[in-house]
Amino acid sequence: MFFSSSDVIAAMVSNEFHVAPMQCYTNQPFRKLSKFLSPTSIKYTEMEKVDDLLPNIEASLHKRLDGEQDDSNLVLQLGSNDVNKLAKCVRIASSSYPNLREINLNCGCPAINTGGASTYGASLMKDPSLTSQLVESMCSATDIDISVKCRISVFDNTDDVHTLDETDYTYLSNYISSIHDAGAKHVILHARPAILSLNPVKNRSIPKLDYAVVNQIASDFDDKVKITMNGGINSLHELSSFQNQDSTNIHSHMAGRWILRRPLDLIHIEQSLDNNRIKMDPIEGIERYIDYALANTSKFPMSELCLPLYLIVEQLREDYEKEEETLLSWEEMESIYDIIQEGLTQLGSDKVKTSNSINFKKLATSFKSLVGKKVVNKWKRNRSEL
Repeated sequence: MFFSSSDVIAAMVSNEFHVAPMQCYTNQPFRKLSKFLSPTSIKYTEMEKVDDLLPNIEASLHKRLDGEQDDSNLVLQLGSNDVNKLAKCVRIASSSYPNLREINLNCGCPAINTGGASTYGASLMKDPSLTSQLVESMCSATDIDISVKCRISVFDNTDDVHTLDETDYTYLSNYISSIHDAGAKHVILHARPAILSLNPVKNRSIPKLDYAVVNQIASDFDDKVKITMNGGINSLHELSSFQNQDSTNIHSHMAGRWILRRPLDLIHIEQSLDNNRIKMDPIEGIERYIDYALANTSKFPMSELCLPLYLIVEQLREDYEKEEETLLSWEEMESIYDIIQEGLTQLGSDKVKTSNSINFKKLATSFKSLVGKKVVNKWKRNRSEL
């Protein structure tokens, strides 16, 4: 690379953690669980395509956001390439939900078939002029801060992929300058380029991570744009390593797939942000989530309400089988087992078979009686690809 991390100037204190927007996952039930486990973590909606919110934006947003009016750490992410439609949506969203921390423009999603599009998402990075127009229209429609989530680069095909050079860096720097000039105050920068022709799974591995680019951007835009680093953070140890770097201007960090694999790690992320904070009680957090699920069975499909619990069970299944205690004690894991088993019984009445012995694998299987075998098998397959 033509620059190195040693060139980056003095550090800023990172005191924020962002749970990344993820299609089919970060709907309201998962955001609620995240809030109960880590109140100060910043939660993002799934990318909401503006065209899908039309024609009745008020009703569409109500369906997605009602019940979160008290959450000041909620970010609405939008996907669009239409200046007027986007501005209208932002205007209505900010009026109905003034609690929103930010409204975010997706310029990073590479996959057409899972939430992106051929003319927006990561493809917007190929059109800085349109991106700046979109950001400007959003800023003119609200007093809520506007942010952008993008990549360090974008390629059409795998044949185009190359190690980023000074020309690529200059392009990225100019792109972020145009975003800043249009009024955005915050950029979430994914440290992996996007390849528009690849599906999400391949986009997680074939383009290589380049944190030096993110660090250099954070240095160059210090005091102008907050930079949040995204991409490849997969554990508490890795997050701690990034947070404790001596030479970085990174403002905060974002992770997605790690949180899906291990949602209970949010408790320890909360603690890592400020050692003076009282440690969240995982049992209390899960009990609060089950109460929420029971109160919203008429609002959300059972599959959406159960998925966060399934992800917890899968994390504990892995941890409980280890020879040594992990971040939770054996007693905590066993208490959570009983709480979730009882919660599933309440959600499914006589459909769920209970067991007096601790068997997380069997507990994971019991979700089939609530949402069906095909749904649980899909959850299991998707989790294995995270």
